[in-house]
Order: sequence, then structure tokens, then C-alpha cells
Amino acid sequence: MYEYGQLLTLYAVTPIHIGSGQSISFIDLPIQRERHTGFPILRSNGIKGALRSVAERVWKDKAKVETVFGPEDDASKFAGCVSITDARILFYPVRSVRGVFAWITSPIVLRRFQEDLRSIGKEINIKVLKNGKEVPSNLNLEENEAILFSDGLIKDGKLFLEEFAFNPILNAPENVDWDFFNTIIPSDELVGLLRTHLVIVSDNVFRDLVNYAVEVRTRIRINQATGTVERGALFTEEFIPSESIFYSLLNISEPHNKEVFEKAEKVREEVKDLINRCKIIQVGGDESLGKGFIRLNLC
Repeated sequence: MYEYGQLLTLYAVTPIHIGSGQSISFIDLPIQRERHTGFPILRSNGIKGALRSVAERVWKDKAKVETVFGPEDDASKFAGCVSITDARILFYPVRSVRGVFAWITSPIVLRRFQEDLRSIGKEINIKVLKNGKEVPSNLNLEENEAILFSDGLIKDGKLFLEEFAFNPILNAPENVDWDFFNTIIPSDELVGLLRTHLVIVSDNVFRDLVNYAVEVRTRIRINQATGTVERGALFTEEFIPSESIFYSLLNISEPHNKEVFEKAEKVREEVKDLINRCKIIQVGGDESLGKGFIRLNLC
């Protein structure tokens, strides 16, 4: 039984590649995705492992690290008192004709976000209007429609994202609880940008864009003896773009090792302090190439 539930948001500072193995498609090394939706995710084991690595460097206390994250040498001893869920996509960046880029989300993403928040006792208000009437929670959007909270992305009466044109539906910024986003997104500047760049598209459009509006990089291997490209060493790698915003739930139970932590409340304080101190973690591959850096915020 978990004593505390916290919302952990993850902002991609650089492109991220947490691989799902090799593929038979034209992309050799795809990213991790949900099986039933195709939405990109960050598996919890990668996030927890990165946090554990930071804790080992900062705390320099094996008993403390094992109490929080669990023992590495013998998992049968006891379970760690921190559980982290897979990080789900909340806002995904795509190209825009005006404003450089937009953050897109969709009804199903917002619905799941609200349900996950309720599971830890939090609420967020996003009131959406269409033709002057409040739209129910399923947001009955056509595939050529998009809801915005600013006209800054509109050109000639249309919204252009990637290669697609949408009919914009303007909502008043007051319909969104921006103060809530101010607590979960790691800087005031990003919240200000979100006000003018947030777009709600249909679920089908969102699914298509997160599948195809990704970064695909072609890489090679150099033969050190000849200085030329090594034969058969050409491969493609998929990346989640920078500016992507994910969220995860961090749950804390009573610690098994009472000599280190007496109560779950103390664990919560220590983990929050750890995240505030490290701010940025690295997950996935290509660390030496500057990939996989994520800014964390726990609330």
C-alpha cells in the first residue's frame, strides 16, 4: 500500500532514444511505444535506474539507496519503497508554419492524465468550448479541427502543423488552469510558451503525428584503420524530439529498513530533495553524443 503519490514530469532537453530492440521496418532502432496506442513512452526501469545512479553519487550511502530503490545484489531481501510508473506522453512538439512549433495533445491523452492525477488526489481543470458550448470530456473533434488558446499559430485562418492544415477553434486562455501547469512544468518560461503553443487535436491525428513526426538519424561506423565507412555499418535510429513533455507517477510506501527511514514521509522528503538537486538526468543510449537528457520536476 502506497502512502504518498507524487506527479513527476519529464521535459526532454535533448532528443531521447530509449530503444525497444531491433525492428524489421525501415528504422533499425525504434523507440519504445505503447503497444495498443503507438504513443511514445519512457519505460520506468530506465527512469528509476537513472535516479538510482544519481542517488548513489549524491547520497554515498548503500543502505539508504537500497531502502529507497531496492537491493541490487539480492532482490528477494525486500522491495524498495519507491515505485515509478512508465512515463506517458503529455505534450508532443511538432512543426508549425507560425510560431516555429506547437505542443499537441489529444482528448485521450488529457483524459488519461486527469485519471492518473485523481489516483494521487490531484485535479486539473481544462474546460474546452466548441461553437460556444462546453465540450464533454471526450472532446468530439473532427480530424480537420484543432483547439487553441491563442491565435499566434494561425495563418490565413488556418493552423498548419507538419504537412497538414486544420480549422482552428479558439478558446479563452482562462479555460485552462495554467497555475497548475506552472507547478508541474520546470520553468515559468515554458508555461508562458505553452499558453501560446498548446493545440488539442483529435486522437487519430495525435496518433499519426507521434508515429511519423519523429527524428530519424542515419548513422555510420568508421573503420579506424582506413578512416572510411565500414562496410555494412549503416543504420537508422529513431529519437523522441527535444521539448517533448512526459509525466509519471512516483509512489512511496513505508520503508522496509526502519533503521534507515522510519516513515514514508521522510523518504518523500529525501527523494524530492534528490530530484531538486540533480534536476537533469540522462536516460537511454547515446549519452556521449549528448542525447537523453531530461529535466525533472516533482510535485
